Amino acid sequence: MEEAPTRVLRMFGLTLPPVFVLLLCYVCLGEHVFGLAYVIGKRLKTRARAVLRAVYFSSTGITAACLHLALLFSCGGTASACPPVRIKERNCLASTSVTAVYCGATLLLERWANPLLGLGHPVGWFARTCAAVGVMLTWSCIADHQLCAQLLLLLFTSRRALALFPGLAHLHGLLIKSYTVIHMSRILTQACHGIPKLAVATVAAMALL
Repeated sequence: MEEAPTRVLRMFGLTLPPVFVLLLCYVCLGEHVFGLAYVIGKRLKTRARAVLRAVYFSSTGITAACLHLALLFSCGGTASACPPVRIKERNCLASTSVTAVYCGATLLLERWANPLLGLGHPVGWFARTCAAVGVMLTWSCIADHQLCAQLLLLLFTSRRALALFPGLAHLHGLLIKSYTVIHMSRILTQACHGIPKLAVATVAAMALL
């Protein structure tokens, strides 16, 4: 009988096509489709909008911080450029799966929340494409049991957890990106186990995120 972690990882592989279609819709739908959110946002009182925005940032930030720590503790290995890939372990797989779903769900939710609450997040085709590529690549890395999945999720969750501290978020993001570059170089020289094309794609995606 197939083990539960193997079944979960296979589900990520099977859901790649529908996730791709969903993210394609996310990218192709322009801001005018969410015009109702802009209208409602402008009709909200300034104080009410500010309170709702603070609640949104605090709730998503706290959730992201908890998921970020869960990833570090359940999937973290030794302080090495080639840590053990623990994605098939139950605790690591659980935190990885939940974090991936959280990142995908909040990405779609913010198409409404951004104009409704005035979150100030980047808009436009390029910003949407970069975000969608990041989520799609994360899904692919999870399906292929790659450490790059956790690195991408750590970057996403750190950005949300430190949304109110942009300087610290930028510094933390640079540390994650630097580690990813080192990990990629070790994979390309066959010093680490991994899929080279996914490692390169992860570094390229992080450069745009």
